Amino acid sequence: MSSFSQLILSHLENVDADTAAKHFDRFDEEYLERFDEPTVATHLQCLSQIAPTNPVEVLLADDGDGQAQCTVIAFDHPFEFSLIVGVLAGTGFRIESGDVFTLPKVETGEGQRHVKRGPGGRPVRRPTFKRTALNQSVIIDHFQGRLEHTDYNKWADDVAHHLQSVLMLLDKNEESSVKQTKQRVNKLVTARLSTLERDHKPMLFPVNLDIEPGESFTRLTIDAQDTPAFLYSLSTALSLRGLSIERVVIRSKGNLVEDQIHVVDAKGKPIADQRELEQIRLSVLLTKQFTYFLDSSPDPYTALTRFEKMTEQITNLPDQGQWLDLLGNPRAMQEFAKLLGASDFLWEDFIRQQAESLLPIFKPHLTEGKRFCEPTETIPHRLEQALQGAVGLAEQQDRLNRFKDNETFMIDLDHILTPGSDFRDLSERLTFLAENLTSTAAQLIYDDLVRAHGKPQKPDGSDAPFALFGLGKLGGIALGYASDVELLFVYDGAGNTGGGKYASISNAEFFERLVQEAAKFIKTKRAGIFEVDLRLRPHGNDGPLACSFDQFNSYYAHDGEAHPFERLALVRLRWIGGDASLGYAVEQLRHQFVYELPNWDIPELLRIWKKQRQEKNQPGKLNAKYSPGALVDLEGTVQLLQVQHARSAPQSHTPRLRGAMEGLQRAKVLTPKEYAELSGAYHFLRKLINALRMLRGNAQDLFLPDQTTDEFTHLARRVGYVGNGSLGPAEQLSQDFERHTSAVAAFVEKHFGADS
Repeated sequence: MSSFSQLILSHLENVDADTAAKHFDRFDEEYLERFDEPTVATHLQCLSQIAPTNPVEVLLADDGDGQAQCTVIAFDHPFEFSLIVGVLAGTGFRIESGDVFTLPKVETGEGQRHVKRGPGGRPVRRPTFKRTALNQSVIIDHFQGRLEHTDYNKWADDVAHHLQSVLMLLDKNEESSVKQTKQRVNKLVTARLSTLERDHKPMLFPVNLDIEPGESFTRLTIDAQDTPAFLYSLSTALSLRGLSIERVVIRSKGNLVEDQIHVVDAKGKPIADQRELEQIRLSVLLTKQFTYFLDSSPDPYTALTRFEKMTEQITNLPDQGQWLDLLGNPRAMQEFAKLLGASDFLWEDFIRQQAESLLPIFKPHLTEGKRFCEPTETIPHRLEQALQGAVGLAEQQDRLNRFKDNETFMIDLDHILTPGSDFRDLSERLTFLAENLTSTAAQLIYDDLVRAHGKPQKPDGSDAPFALFGLGKLGGIALGYASDVELLFVYDGAGNTGGGKYASISNAEFFERLVQEAAKFIKTKRAGIFEVDLRLRPHGNDGPLACSFDQFNSYYAHDGEAHPFERLALVRLRWIGGDASLGYAVEQLRHQFVYELPNWDIPELLRIWKKQRQEKNQPGKLNAKYSPGALVDLEGTVQLLQVQHARSAPQSHTPRLRGAMEGLQRAKVLTPKEYAELSGAYHFLRKLINALRMLRGNAQDLFLPDQTTDEFTHLARRVGYVGNGSLGPAEQLSQDFERHTSAVAAFVEKHFGADS
């Protein structure tokens, strides 16, 4: 191949003959047997035009009757073949045959890195490197196939645009740009998969994969039924394993594919180790099947990369056979797609390091239809069992927190994967768990302090009890994903402890220690997730951690020091642990202070809300909690109506927001239309906030992502939106946020004036 024909030369325009010859010498026998001379000349013409400013050339041809050809000539990059076939699949092109060639770089001595040196040999500028199609390896990827549900001209415009933009971005060779290209193509493929009828989707077809090590490369031979995005899923699996694709031969017969792929490792060497080859086989087969269900995932590309990491662990497990049986279930693939793209927090803190623990969790769910959670009413008994036999407070704390982490993981799994599980189910399970954890922690600390200092006693010698109350979301039975736990501790009776291992102390000091230690007893994996919050106590952070019954009475009384905003928060106060008689007495006081207060300073409450919104919001950003018409406005308005209409609507005297709205409707404070709008907005905003916290693993940041970003689309999919005609998930979420918050804002203005 030292020279090439005059026919090829005759087809070249403005191409240096010597340069063309150097390119020609890179072609192997298979390439020259595959393409005729005019086509070779076209490829040489394109190669001569490849440069950093033009890193890709795309050739398209219409073969008629829905058949077309596509050739991509570009600088070679890792993951490139996967991106190209992904774009083709995503634009509706079904590959029937193809040939993929990688041309090695030519050591021309030109364009190499060099440093110009000044006097004394010192460098005077940074090293430079001029990339050309000769001194870098390049690809020639040729595909033939048919168009699915699209005409040629539209497809040609789409595919040329996507290939150019994706490969130009890839050619920047920056970590962020490479990740962006992968996400962009994955999004394109997932959108195409989502258009397929779910009922008509084939399930997990068998795939035969033979692996044969060679001297220069490892050959993979694949026989399987063709499915949408087959080559994309297969090549992505190989790339995620760190393998480089050097040569591909694609041949289809009807609905069957017979493909050969030559791969090398990261060092350009063939893979020979048998254990590694077997791991590649299992990983590729699993990932190939998994890709088919990516449209079920909120964040498809993240789910795909996490699944690959999980399969690396699975292939090293002794019970990998059971895993393969489990993942042979199409529903398992679909549910892992949902789970692995749902939450960074769940992945990092529960799944990534313990894949082996997922098998016993998922198997009963998939094979027997069981929920992940045990019945909620069994939590007290199971927590007691978990603590049984623990020696000392440190071991009790460790067991309680391990129980908490396992239980929250199961609750989250049920919420994500169990059909029909909505935010109300999630809230009730999390709330009941939090009640049991906090009351148990308080009791364990109490018992430990009693051993040290004796029981707290009143001056008459009777025991001084304590009670534990939930406020906010805990009091309202409305805990969500990554909610904090707002608590109030109240004790009854001045006096001292009876003495124990150590000296007697005052009741005030005893209960102060109790609250301090109980708050630390429950460990949080991340800030804001099951974190104990004591700020709603009298005097806030300036007051004692434990509040006496007399202090509660004097602080919240009609003539007490409590701000109207603090007093209104008592609407959600609810006894959850400790002495029941004291709990009842405090709730009766709350009723007196909240529902029998003759006059509420409504303007002052509205002023506080307005100030809170100004502090929490940022210009140009939407916030699910603090934007006008968002959750704070909705909850605050309902609470105001509860106290304003306390006498005429006694059925609204409940810490549950939904129950309060139902009571206000029965009392005709809310019209049926207003009730429907507020209920719909509340349901929407709670789902949105859960999805935001799941997206970020963070209870604090409730700003919506920019609506033009992939993050906003992932959020919409987490909320539950799917493509619907002309509107995608992001557009549907945006419209519903506007609709619900506008309805709430209009309701607030109607009842409390324009200034509100």
